[in-house]
Amino acid sequence: MFSFNERHCEHCLKREHKDKDGNVVRTEYYHAVLEAKLVINESIVISIASEFIENESSDIKKQDCELNAFYRLTKKLKKQFPRLPVCLGMDSLYACGPVFDLCENYGWRYIIRFKDGSIKTVATEFHALKDVEINQVWTRIEGKISKTYRYVTNISYKPTS
Repeated sequence: MFSFNERHCEHCLKREHKDKDGNVVRTEYYHAVLEAKLVINESIVISIASEFIENESSDIKKQDCELNAFYRLTKKLKKQFPRLPVCLGMDSLYACGPVFDLCENYGWRYIIRFKDGSIKTVATEFHALKDVEINQVWTRIEGKISKTYRYVTNISYKPTS
């Protein structure tokens, strides 16, 4: 959301930019927020809840992160909108057992933009099924640009030991 060259409060997150030798060349302090949006259509998107990703103090050992903010945000969402039918659109950061369990416990559905390397068992199943389930393709054309998306539903996740 905001970034600064110097720490201006105890809640700042910190990112170090390094050169090719691993030396810190610049430190960036910033504030980020995770948003829950109600998507009506391509033109209407409304924020319904926010959760800042921020450190509790400046002397912490491990920074707050997007995944921790997700758990706080979903708790707020469930409390504020207990009967709202929810379908979360998430990136591959959220492709993990605790997130899947939370969605199942809340009765929420989800769509995750999968990235190879996130969960090997899911990747294996996706690649095995994507060419078999040929009707699960969606193409969007905007002007001269065409994007094709392949999807597979109901892939089970079982953590490896």
